[in-house]
Amino acid sequence: MAQIVRHLLASKLAWLLILILLAVTLRWTAIELTIVERPLRADATEYYATAYNLRFNGTYSRSLQPLINPTAKVEPDAYRPPGLPLLIAAIITPQSGTAIIGHMQAINLLFGIITVAVVFVAAAAVLPLPAAIVVGLLVACSPHLVSFTVYVLSETPSAFLVAILLGCAAIKAPSSRRMRAAFFVAFGAVVGVLSLFRPVFLAFTPLLALAYPKRDDKWRCLLFACLGAAIVVAPWFIRNALNVPRTVAPSLLAATMLDGAYPGFVYQGNMATFPYGSRSDPIFKEAEKSVSLTLKEIARKIAENPIAMARWFLFEKPVYLFQWNNIDGTDIFIYDVRSTPFHNDKLFQTIYIVFRYTHLPVLILSVMGAMAAWLPSTAKHLSPDQLPLLRVASLMLPFVYVAHIPFFAAIRYAAPILPAIYLLAVFAVVALRFRFIESAKDTNQADGGSS
Repeated sequence: MAQIVRHLLASKLAWLLILILLAVTLRWTAIELTIVERPLRADATEYYATAYNLRFNGTYSRSLQPLINPTAKVEPDAYRPPGLPLLIAAIITPQSGTAIIGHMQAINLLFGIITVAVVFVAAAAVLPLPAAIVVGLLVACSPHLVSFTVYVLSETPSAFLVAILLGCAAIKAPSSRRMRAAFFVAFGAVVGVLSLFRPVFLAFTPLLALAYPKRDDKWRCLLFACLGAAIVVAPWFIRNALNVPRTVAPSLLAATMLDGAYPGFVYQGNMATFPYGSRSDPIFKEAEKSVSLTLKEIARKIAENPIAMARWFLFEKPVYLFQWNNIDGTDIFIYDVRSTPFHNDKLFQTIYIVFRYTHLPVLILSVMGAMAAWLPSTAKHLSPDQLPLLRVASLMLPFVYVAHIPFFAAIRYAAPILPAIYLLAVFAVVALRFRFIESAKDTNQADGGSS
């Protein structure tokens, strides 16, 4: 019996099933026991309205008018990225209403399960099994990833696509030239799909090439991954160029940049305006209509106090991006909740406390792991085919930091890369183990030589 248990505990398949069961249990319980205050509001309302207009009016627009008056005509827009509206449009019916929340929660549950499974399998390809199990447990139990499952928002699909990207990076590139090119095209296409949910990630595509040790692979990845991403996003950009009227209308890009340009996310030091201090500025309504107007306003603020603004953009604002509390919500939630298992269930409360008080150490370890992925002393303990996964994960940390310097920052925008953060944090411990083993060998050799 003991031998059977040992075999089971050493089995990747057994642990995969355990992690999937854990992921299902936590996410299903969260869905069943969480009551969200007005779940279809703000971003969620606009995603739903955009999907509704696309499906039943043939127009991509966030206008709410057709929900009130079905005969109302709306102009196309490009305010919301198309990933989530397309997903909702695939399952929406004229009678959906709030039932769409349950449908999206079911999809998020599936995405969460796949995220846990893919990240565990990818981690097991480069890390010892115990370390891969820890990565899987972190992704399965993460309070942010679990709590975000209940929302009709893009965080969970984005985390799923980041997991798929990591899974692709863990696959050995095919040996034949044609299949290698196809592999890199698919690799880039995943980033392209991710950018349909989170547009900023489109700029991550060229960085994939840095993850490959061989120069030939770098150039192939750069070329074909960019091609793959372009194939995915081209229809969206072409549609916007041809069909979206060039009228003066609010721009999500401009609004997000303005939101991120107020130190402390407050207007004139008034904490009552936190975290959207920009919305209290009289110039906001006009500036958000144009990216150029927004850039002029931001340039003016920088010119007035360059040192304070540099400190805000480079050091103070990124804290909000990686801190535990989600500043445009409450704690680990995006929209306020009336009830949640994290408040009244012992298991969920224990998980919350463990993650809450290890959040900063995990972030520090992830930075160490990101650096270790590029060290020759670490690389010699890994095969060249194992490096791309760790290096793609490591590139996500500085990318998300740099990419959000101009914009509003909250943990919900870094949450999609939590699987990569957990992988890097555990890898840092494995890399330290490599270093200790190497030091022990050097010591033994020195002792042997002296004797």
